Amino acid sequence: SSFRVLSNHSRGAEELVAIAPYFDNLAVFGNDVIQIWNIDEDPDAYSRSQILNNTGTIAGASVVEIGDSDVFYLSRSGIRSLKARDSSNSAFIGDIGNPIDTIIIDAIAEDVQVARAATGIVDPRDGRNLLAIGNKVYVFSYFPSSKISAWSVYEPGFTISHWAFDGTELLCRSGDNIYSLGGVLNNEYDTSVVTVQLPFLDAAKPATSKMWTGLDAVCSSDWVISVGTDPTDITQYETAATINKPTYGLGRVSLSSASTHIALRMTNSRAGAATLGNCAVHYELNEAG
Repeated sequence: SSFRVLSNHSRGAEELVAIAPYFDNLAVFGNDVIQIWNIDEDPDAYSRSQILNNTGTIAGASVVEIGDSDVFYLSRSGIRSLKARDSSNSAFIGDIGNPIDTIIIDAIAEDVQVARAATGIVDPRDGRNLLAIGNKVYVFSYFPSSKISAWSVYEPGFTISHWAFDGTELLCRSGDNIYSLGGVLNNEYDTSVVTVQLPFLDAAKPATSKMWTGLDAVCSSDWVISVGTDPTDITQYETAATINKPTYGLGRVSLSSASTHIALRMTNSRAGAATLGNCAVHYELNEAG
């Protein structure tokens, strides 16, 4: 086998792992360096415009372009994005994967060769970025106009080696099998359990005790809502209610718990589509800290 090397202009040379479009330029990825190159019709007129050290990708197939101004990739420290800092288009590294960095770092440490085979794609049907590492898929949903920025983890039960979009279906390959995500119309579902876990919330008053009195949610299908009120033990949850439609205007789900923080966990195991729009927690302040 053979591979190409590039100078990192600080510590010698390293393997060229991936190349991706970035605005009108090219982003050239090594394991621990990214170079931005200005390109021209004349190859001899190519010029290097920027060097980003101490970041790069360990998996060439993980590099995915989002439009012409954003590039997602798997680095040693987690999932990162290459984006413009300002109108100059100078690149900087965004920590989009911060909420799941510890999970990704553990996955890399568990098997580096599996991590190097990670593969990503953007689903053109809904704009979600999917990154398969081993037998899990890490999915980033980013819809700024709706104020949604969230990570999901899919467990398909097999290892994905390649992604493709044929103009209608999002396809993935595992061994000699080809699977379609959501089918032709992207509306096929199974009975996999979906768990939505929110972090502990403090209502911007972390040292103040609160009486949590109720909650509302917008949803479809059956969701079991559990509540955790002990931030020192994230495994302790109590079931609060099962809901299957918006509660606003119908009377909130009653709660009666006192603590400084609260966390919600919602699970759904019913076949078919399920949606969860938003949740609101109602409280009264107790003694201030």
